[in-house]
Amino acid sequence: MQACPPESARPARTRATLLGLALAACCNAALAQDVIYVVRPGDNPWNITERYLKSIDYWPRIQDYNRIVDPLAIQPGTRLRTPVAWMRGDRGTARVLDVRGTVERWVDGTMAPLAAGMTLAPGTHLRSGADGSLTLEFADGSRSLVGNNTELRLDEIRRLRASGAQQVHIELQQGHVESAVTPGKRSGGRFMIQTPAAVAAVRGTDFRVSAEADGVRAETLEGEVALRNRRGETRLPAGTGTFSARGRAPEKASALLPAPELEALPERLERVPFRVPIAAVEGARGYRTQIAPLTGFSAIVSDRSGAEAAVLGHAGLADGSYRLRVRAIDGRGLEGVDAERSIVIDARPEAPFPRLPAPDGFATDEGVAFAWAANAEAERYHFELARDAHFEDRVLQRDDLTAPGLVLDEALAAGDYFWRIAVSTAAEGRGPFSDVQRFRRPPPGPAPEAPEIDGDTLHLRWRAGDGAQRYQVQLSSAADFAAPEYELDTQAAELRIATPAAGVWHVRIRSQETGSPPGPWGKAQQIEVPHTHWRALLILLPLLLAL
Repeated sequence: MQACPPESARPARTRATLLGLALAACCNAALAQDVIYVVRPGDNPWNITERYLKSIDYWPRIQDYNRIVDPLAIQPGTRLRTPVAWMRGDRGTARVLDVRGTVERWVDGTMAPLAAGMTLAPGTHLRSGADGSLTLEFADGSRSLVGNNTELRLDEIRRLRASGAQQVHIELQQGHVESAVTPGKRSGGRFMIQTPAAVAAVRGTDFRVSAEADGVRAETLEGEVALRNRRGETRLPAGTGTFSARGRAPEKASALLPAPELEALPERLERVPFRVPIAAVEGARGYRTQIAPLTGFSAIVSDRSGAEAAVLGHAGLADGSYRLRVRAIDGRGLEGVDAERSIVIDARPEAPFPRLPAPDGFATDEGVAFAWAANAEAERYHFELARDAHFEDRVLQRDDLTAPGLVLDEALAAGDYFWRIAVSTAAEGRGPFSDVQRFRRPPPGPAPEAPEIDGDTLHLRWRAGDGAQRYQVQLSSAADFAAPEYELDTQAAELRIATPAAGVWHVRIRSQETGSPPGPWGKAQQIEVPHTHWRALLILLPLLLAL
């Protein structure tokens, strides 16, 4: 231990100079936190300085800063205040707890991908890609979740020798960081995130900081955050946030929007990407959805924002269990309180794409044909047909189909129908059903009533169909209607034509609803046009008169 010079040995000019430096340091330190050191037997300003401060030259500053009259008479138990900036500390590190997507680091001009378990020293520069995120864990258990498209530098990580408190200083150039800072039980603990617009400083709290082109946004979930720059300071208690533009003082704190309601969100989601509507939050102009592994938000696997009140997930989400949280975004761009819950994604194997009948289309053939996209790995397809969209009134269910199509053996009655398709593969088992497809089976055409023949006119009538806009009528001498001699259209439920040649004719009718193609043909009827001899008599009349 270096011996301390007596008070009288210090030149007056030196003492005055040191006192001026100490006063200047006090002005600067007023914005910083002081470390409290409790004097023990045998302590004095000099040996305290030697053990815990950056340089022995600081010993006059401790005396002046604490207004010590006689440094040799400091009583044990005295509480000495020392600015953090003067304190000696041991260099610390941060551990990469988890990492997802693209995250890179620069150290001494070297760029390399980041991996979980790595230890990062102060000076490390990090950058996450559009799909990247990671969590840094510090020695005291504090954690920082780094979002996508973020650049930061670990400027300082150290442990103060005097108190054992941890100090962390992160330079956030752009992007988003969410931190859960362990409350400091030891004097001198500090956690700071510095952005180009302002600095967020805390001791123990949960908070978010987003560095953007126009400034910085900060939100406090627990504890309190001080957001400050050279223009001013704003305190952010729990449940508040603010914005600070570059070159301007931080704005006043305002309450964060409440957590959205997620009770109506289904527990299982069978589509990716997905957009599931939720109840809107009053005052929200947007919403942010973050999805993480079920173990917790140590890394983000999906981070999406949108103006619509909806939960969002991207197409790359694998099947499995997840934690999901959603928050509303107000008009200042501040993100509100989180709503969080667990979800299960079961989207694979993906359902085949339905092809026929066309969505909201019509099926007029007697045997309705269904078709869907083939899956090369399919072991079998699962088909359901129902009269309702919830498939409570099923018409047909098949789980043994091996081809990507099906033709019904029996005709369907008129009405609306709903169908869906799923696939099973050896690798992934049975997947979810496709989106429900609706089609309409138009009513069959009416049967004609008994015809009326009035001289050269054939008069056909039938019962008018509900919703029918027009009718198509065919008359054929052949029962298969392969080449009908008459094909006629009419809007009325009757038709008058010149009487066909004598013999047996086959008649069928189909109706057409508004906005629909013609429906199925009605049951064909036979009519007989009787032979008449009057025409032959008219031809022979001149001969008879000449006799």
